[in-house]
Amino acid sequence: MPTALHVVQRYPAAPSAVMAKFADRTFLDGRLQAAGGLEPAVNELTGAPAEGLTISLQQSIPASALPSMVASMIPGDPVTIRTEKWRADGDSYLADFDVVIKGAPASLKGTMTLAPAGTGSTLTVDGSASVPIPLFGGKIESVIVEQVEQLLRAEEKYTAAAL
Repeated sequence: MPTALHVVQRYPAAPSAVMAKFADRTFLDGRLQAAGGLEPAVNELTGAPAEGLTISLQQSIPASALPSMVASMIPGDPVTIRTEKWRADGDSYLADFDVVIKGAPASLKGTMTLAPAGTGSTLTVDGSASVPIPLFGGKIESVIVEQVEQLLRAEEKYTAAAL
């Protein structure tokens, strides 16, 4: 059974201002650097917030940061590719996202909603991690969700400061 991910981020700016940051390659490069990980890269940044924006980001997780049981199943430092496909929805923005871990039978998929909240906005991330490995799958899913939650917290700090 997949492991759920639910994270809510709060920003001191309207959704359009947050989305303008998400559409800026320099901002994304800085956010990747601030979030940590190895060999961060913006693989794709196409479109525009109003018409549809696709963002693909890459980072490696140091094998030393993973539980030994998980690290033993994946050779080297696992490379993650996160793809977000954003679209405007009134004053809000919606995205489908997926995270693929190269060389591992693991995935994380879900939705993101960037919506007005008072004088600022909230970004709600809902997803589920899936690792179809008997006995160990649930443990690996928990590690994936934990790592993504840490990454999202770091991104929230960087984004709030940039706004």
